[in-house]
Amino acid sequence: MPLQFSNSPISRFVRNVIVVGIICQACTVVVSAADAVQHSMFAGSLIQPGDDDGDILRRFEVQLLTTNQTYFFHVIDDARHGCPWSDSFGRTGPAVGTDTVQPHLVYDYDGHAYLIGLPPFVVALPTGIEPDATWEQAGWQMTAIEQRSVNDVPAWIVEARERRGRQQTLTVDAATGMTLRAEADVFMGQGDQFKLTLARASGKLLEQATSDKVIELENELLALQTALKRRPDAHLSELSARQIADVVAASDRLTILATSTPLEMLVRQMKADVDQQQKRLASTASLATKLINTDAPQFALSLMDGGTLESESLKGKIAILHFWDYRDAPLSEPYGQTGYLEFLFNQKKKMNVTVVGVSTNPDLQSKENLSRGRRSVRKLSEFMNLSYPVGHDDGALLKTFGDPRETRGQLPLWIVLNADGKVAHYHAGFYEVDAAQGLKDLEAVLAELIRGK
Repeated sequence: MPLQFSNSPISRFVRNVIVVGIICQACTVVVSAADAVQHSMFAGSLIQPGDDDGDILRRFEVQLLTTNQTYFFHVIDDARHGCPWSDSFGRTGPAVGTDTVQPHLVYDYDGHAYLIGLPPFVVALPTGIEPDATWEQAGWQMTAIEQRSVNDVPAWIVEARERRGRQQTLTVDAATGMTLRAEADVFMGQGDQFKLTLARASGKLLEQATSDKVIELENELLALQTALKRRPDAHLSELSARQIADVVAASDRLTILATSTPLEMLVRQMKADVDQQQKRLASTASLATKLINTDAPQFALSLMDGGTLESESLKGKIAILHFWDYRDAPLSEPYGQTGYLEFLFNQKKKMNVTVVGVSTNPDLQSKENLSRGRRSVRKLSEFMNLSYPVGHDDGALLKTFGDPRETRGQLPLWIVLNADGKVAHYHAGFYEVDAAQGLKDLEAVLAELIRGK
């Protein structure tokens, strides 16, 4: 049966994208050696439906490296605003659990970073598959619709549905289970609907020497990714000092292995990013050096529940100032660290330790939006059950301490004042969180100050 397309703008776009990819699909590569690597390239787009073909919001590519039924992916997303390199690769396939990093984009829409999962690159087609056959894969209900021929290659049209209402239409190679093309629903914002398209554009078998390097490189990249201990839903590119050191230690070996392989671009991106992150750490360290052991500025914060908190009231206490936006929406990491901070506050307040949240939400610095800003902070505080005070000023306090965003860093900013009102600790960005020990690095700072009292 010849391929059938509707005349919708999205379908016309998909048809045009597929034309080049169809040529390579007609001669699906079969891995002939036990350790040979098949290299497939996919081209994709995130589309906002509209007139004609709609607006393409993001173009991306994906590499899939296949060996003996194992599948290694690398998503080539927007280098500055897309998926961080550290989360852009990993193992995928029907046998891989969803608790590991899977292929996805990162797209900022309406002020919120969305992790957009990509359609499966490999589908576990049932033995003896027939039309209307159903099965489940990674939380998706799969239904076989019909078999078609794509340039003489047998393929199945499969519809996938997820409990939240998302749908995907997949064209799957009947022999290998590899997805040849896909069209998926994407929802962002207040239910705004988008489309994601994906098409296999090329495939080839790598030479044996290159295959050997790729297999070794995959294993070392996965070992590094495990060592970094990033959350599967992470979207921030920032790495801690410990994580940066891990990458630097592995960098030379990865560079040697990646030379003249399909993953050379990934390793180059890793090195360039870590160079920039090292500069960020150096800038932050320079700010910290200038501030440590200096008197904290005098300040007054307007509290969300009314009243004012003045710096004089903190004298004689060890105080943690936590600068962050404290907004309930978009609710994204590192918001979870406020829970650990709340736990620390309750644990340490008997030891004369206090916590003060300082909201950097721009709404709080505008008379027109002040009420909205206050509501947002209160909602977050209630959601996280925060009992420590949260206040705000006109932004002057953050500027006085040194806004890390001005030197390649990012919020939150953590300032610890000792009982004499001097700066004892300055940390920009998130802390690595230990599930059992919480904010252990911050707790170590407090323990030293408590012992020194």
